[in-house]
Amino acid sequence: MGNLWIGPPGAMVEIDQAAKSFDRTADLGISEYRSIGGRVTLTRTLTPVRRLKLAWDLLAPAHARALDRIARRVDRPGPVFVVDPAAGNVLTPAQAAGLGVAGATGITGLAQWFAVTTGAVAPDAAAPGTFRFTAADTTGSVGWRCVGTVGPFPVSPGLQVSFRAPTAIAALGTAGVGIDFKKADGTYLSSATATGALVTGTVPAGAAYITPTAKPGTAGSYSLAGACLTYGGIAENGIPGDGLPPMSVTAYTDTPGRPLPYRSIGLDLVEVSSPTVIPTGASA
Repeated sequence: MGNLWIGPPGAMVEIDQAAKSFDRTADLGISEYRSIGGRVTLTRTLTPVRRLKLAWDLLAPAHARALDRIARRVDRPGPVFVVDPAAGNVLTPAQAAGLGVAGATGITGLAQWFAVTTGAVAPDAAAPGTFRFTAADTTGSVGWRCVGTVGPFPVSPGLQVSFRAPTAIAALGTAGVGIDFKKADGTYLSSATATGALVTGTVPAGAAYITPTAKPGTAGSYSLAGACLTYGGIAENGIPGDGLPPMSVTAYTDTPGRPLPYRSIGLDLVEVSSPTVIPTGASA
């Protein structure tokens, strides 16, 4: 398990001191109504909202200053991303399972993936709500988009990243995987690649985003279930997705410690629907 990182893409701050308290309970959005006769009616939001409550005692000055600037939106006004060390897979739950997402118009979710070269991603006619990648030849490959940015996944230099291909592709002897590192404007910087199901690398200087990719190496149609993208550790098979949503600070405490200049910091964050502005060209 790695450390907590927080901030905008390309400028996340690594907090290596363990938090005194860390509550990551999701807000299920459930309201209960009880009639005079005693019957109970429940209403709930379509998708639970992630909330984080973090608190540190006697935090080092550099980290305290960084969190203070993030909370007061000194450098950037928009939401931030939080690399949660308890999350083993930053793909969303549906994306990790190769599923669509429930919406007002039914099951959607095709934009979670894209064909990098040849081939196509499409719903599985035999299993409604699921998606498959069809490789037309040995060069076909598929990429993953971050649902929170509708583009590549936000990172910062120095962060360890690891990606494991979906189960069906990982089982092939011809499979290959990669992680493309991209600049803040979405342009390509470099790649980490590997033969087989697993690739691991460290985000290089100048990178703000990544795009994980998988290549079956054999023509055919493959389920997208079982993929795993891990920050700060090694991607493993069968880890449910946690997602990587944009978040905003909703509450903040800053208490001078004894001895100074150490400070005790507390942050409350909530998942928001409006992500940071993703530059043109960063969608793939």
